[in-house]
This record gives sequence, structure tokens and C-alpha cells, in this order.
Amino acid sequence: MRIADRPFAGDARLAALAKRAIKFSSPNMQELAQIARSLGYPGPLPTKSMDEYATVDELLADVTPVGIFVNATIDHVLVTLGHHGVAVFRRTGPTVPFFDGNGQYQQPASTSTVSSQGRFYPGRTLAHIVNVSGAGDSFTSGFIVAALSGRSEPVCVNVALEAAGCALQSRGAVAERYFDATHPCWAEQKGAEYRALYN
Repeated sequence: MRIADRPFAGDARLAALAKRAIKFSSPNMQELAQIARSLGYPGPLPTKSMDEYATVDELLADVTPVGIFVNATIDHVLVTLGHHGVAVFRRTGPTVPFFDGNGQYQQPASTSTVSSQGRFYPGRTLAHIVNVSGAGDSFTSGFIVAALSGRSEPVCVNVALEAAGCALQSRGAVAERYFDATHPCWAEQKGAEYRALYN
């Protein structure tokens, strides 16, 4: 966590390069705040731990303005919120894939023409959690695989949540077994449910 902002801190030339080159980020809430601070966020940053929030709405009220701010620099910001789920900030709608059918990156609109959009995808309740170590990395890995396959945002999140669930039910940080593209989480019509964070 202490190095989450490293690409944007320090040497101005490298920071400018990072702002152009980094297209995706999957920080937790503390890492998001650290990145926002390095990018010059003008307001107060969240300081509470995840357990200190009374409701998910209170948590999202703290995360949303910071996510919007960071999304002005980074095209796609996926803020992992532990068992609560994930907040996704992009400058495009949820049905627009991250990569086209040929694996080419789909550049979102510039911040001067389209403002950030945010969506909250609730986490899943699991009856039996063995280990929390590695769940965030599994989430991100699942998301990347689905994104590179040209899937929509809700399907990418669906695959990512399923991968995180595999890690949570495994003794190690990496699950002994995941799933392949025949798993129902990959179905385009069954993407993860979400709610808009703002209009």
C-alpha cells in the first residue's frame, strides 16, 4: 500500500509518462486515497478502515468523489471494497468492452468530452471462507482475462468475483482450482448486477 502512488510521485517526467501510460488500476480504498493525494486531490481523503463504515452507502459516499478524480487520469479504476464489492469508474457505459474482438484497447472518451461514470457491484456472500489472502489478486486476474476476451464490464466483474470466491475458499493465496470459459459467469447475458453511483 505504501507504494501505490509511486508512478505518480517523485520525478515529474516519469509521473507525466505514468499519467499517459497507465490505463487500469485496481486499488483498495487506502491505495486509492494515496494515488489521489499524489495526483493533487483537493479535498479531504477517506481515512476510515472498511470496518468503521456503518453502511455501504456511507462507504460509497467517501469512495465516489475520489474515484471520479482518479478516473480523470486513469481510464479504468476498479476500487476493491473487501466483502462489500467493487466500485468501477470509467468514462464510458458498462456495455462498452475494454478491448475489441482483435484484442485492441478501446480508448474511452477524453475527460473534456465525457465525465466519469461510476457503478457499484455488490460482493457475494460465501457460506465458507477459508482464507482472505489473494482474493484481491484473483479478482484482478479474473477481470483482466475477461477484459482481454472482449467482454462487457458486468461480465468482467462477474468473472472477477467468481475468481475471488475461488481464492476465498482455498487454503493458499492462489486457489487450487479456478474455472474455464464454459463457466456460467462468462455468459454475456448474466453479467454481475450493479447500481449507478451517480448520473
